[in-house]
Amino acid sequence: MSENLKNRYVFVEQVKLIAKQAPSMIWLTLVTTTIISLALLGNVENWIPLSLIGAMVILNGSRFWHYNKLKNKDITAENVSFHGAVFVIFSFMGGAIWGSLGLIPPMLPDDPFLLVLTAALICGLVAGSVSYLSTYNAAFFAYAIPCISPFAIRCILSQHDMYIAVGLLMFLFLAVNMFISHMAQKNVLRSINLVQENRELIEKLKHEKTKADEARNIADHNNVAKSRFLATASHDLRQPLHAMVLFVEALQHEKNPAKIKTLIQKVSQTSEALRNLLGSLLDISKIEAGGMEPSKSHFKLSEMLNEVIQEFTDLAQEKGLDISYHPCERAVYSDKEMLGRVFRNLISNAIHYTDQGYVNISCEEENGYVIIRVADSGIGIPESNKKDIFREFFQISDGDNKPTHGLGLGLSIVDGLCRLLDHEISFTSEVGLGSTFSIKIPQGNLNRIILETPELDILPGDVIAKTIILNNEVAALESISGIMRHWGHVVADFNTCDEALEFLASEDFIPDLVISDIKLSDASGIVAIDAIQMQIAQKIPGIILTGEGSGAVIDEVRSNGFSVLQKPVQPAKLRSMVSYLVQ
Repeated sequence: MSENLKNRYVFVEQVKLIAKQAPSMIWLTLVTTTIISLALLGNVENWIPLSLIGAMVILNGSRFWHYNKLKNKDITAENVSFHGAVFVIFSFMGGAIWGSLGLIPPMLPDDPFLLVLTAALICGLVAGSVSYLSTYNAAFFAYAIPCISPFAIRCILSQHDMYIAVGLLMFLFLAVNMFISHMAQKNVLRSINLVQENRELIEKLKHEKTKADEARNIADHNNVAKSRFLATASHDLRQPLHAMVLFVEALQHEKNPAKIKTLIQKVSQTSEALRNLLGSLLDISKIEAGGMEPSKSHFKLSEMLNEVIQEFTDLAQEKGLDISYHPCERAVYSDKEMLGRVFRNLISNAIHYTDQGYVNISCEEENGYVIIRVADSGIGIPESNKKDIFREFFQISDGDNKPTHGLGLGLSIVDGLCRLLDHEISFTSEVGLGSTFSIKIPQGNLNRIILETPELDILPGDVIAKTIILNNEVAALESISGIMRHWGHVVADFNTCDEALEFLASEDFIPDLVISDIKLSDASGIVAIDAIQMQIAQKIPGIILTGEGSGAVIDEVRSNGFSVLQKPVQPAKLRSMVSYLVQ
């Protein structure tokens, strides 16, 4: 709370305390006035006590009216100045009425006893108001000064020693009570500040409790999600592994070449399914852990979409679907790899949930953005499921008791990637009529497009190459070396950079290409390829294999002049890249 706001709060509480005591003080004042007026009757002219009681009735009637108004309208920071001023005015008028008695000639008696009695009466009124008005010093001072001063001044001006002494004593009494009032107000302010600090502490504790409750709810949700994840992942990962084990077992005993070819095709299909499942799990874990950073650039949308759509054309045709694309030659500003994953998941979902009709990809420009839409004529999304479709592991039943595919992470990955890219995603859907997903992407600048290496997998023909392969994982090294040798390449494989350098120093082997994992036990892949190039004193192509999704790693590899393949590596893409680089 700021100092100004804190002071305002204290002022409000001060005025509230005075207002709270108003009724009891009104009745006490009226009773005191009545007693004093009755005592004055017969000793002074009758108009004096009648005027006193009349003035007090009017004043306290006004106080009571003000108090009743406050019942319906609380004192706040906005109106506290007004109400505080009203209380000060009422106090001054009350003190002035009592003080006026000291100006009346009979109230300065010749009898010392009556003199002391009059002084004691006035001082008693001031002393009695300390407990009530000391909450707010301005109100007390406004009451006490006009109450005592007229009689005290009159005593001093009388030039009689006893009267002068009484007057001086009354001023001393006033000073003492003003000091007491000041100290009392300090205690009141300290109490108000303590109450406020306690309230703030309670609010802070409530806030902390709310945060703790939220954290606990998130933890509970995460535990449930983790349990769901383990159950779902365990089930869906076991299926292709189980099938692959059976296919491999069948291969070991099969002699018929045609059946062997069929079994190999099935092993390949289950392997691809397993790769896709693991890829989805890795993607969603990287997104949630913050391990993915966009590397945005300007590129032509059509280049990325043509590649993605080409991957799904055969699948769509197998289902008898019409997959169409209205080309968009506009440039966009995004991360090409991440955006490609977004549309792969959207198109894959569209094809899976559409049994007949079409899948259509279109785009349009709108206020500096390109909006890409993936529309289908599939089963649609029920209204009750629309809020859940971007949740992990959520899958819509496609009817007829068909088994679901995947882990239900496709749209969750789409949502996560769009959040990372800061691209707005929306959808419309109607049950039985299909769905349309829209991605809003900032337009790019055609003049700022950096020419990239052509798509490698469209270049026909293989070239035999002497290749050094580096990987500190035995299984990964054997699998890459084996498939490269199967394609006819001459391969020398090593676990470390030092082993490769020792081999090159002792053997007559000049490689055409180096394939290295991004991390080796004794060096990074980039450093290893640089060292090999220095050893043979010539520049040769290099391919870095990495599982890192961050743009920084990929940018570093490319800035060193090497190509990148992300794990898990697709054999067809590796084969195409090797042929292209060596050519």
